[in-house]
Amino acid sequence: MENYEFENLTAFNIGDKLRYVPNTIVVKHILNKKTGNIMALALDYGKVYKPKLTPFSTFINVIEGKAEFVLDNLSTYLQTNDSMIIPGHVSYTLEANQRFKMLSIILKSGYDDLDP
Repeated sequence: MENYEFENLTAFNIGDKLRYVPNTIVVKHILNKKTGNIMALALDYGKVYKPKLTPFSTFINVIEGKAEFVLDNLSTYLQTNDSMIIPGHVSYTLEANQRFKMLSIILKSGYDDLDP
């Protein structure tokens, strides 16, 4: 059994548990299952995060701050409480033009093939 900082059946505030570290991208793994995983990230100003290309859809939610997402050379800005679904096989980067915190949920269920 993997040991995570977040326990089942215990309430927590992700934003409070996630701290900025100067010149760093902080990643906290909340849950990692065969059907998907959940991570929380805090990016300090100036950092760029490029996740591995995955065949699975990713749900992104900005918890705090403002983030620049670059998908296919197009920039999109998300701010606190904004969300986005990124389809599988889409390469993207996250750029911290200011510090921000986000939640990333990768859906590995395989149900993407059933979308109408």
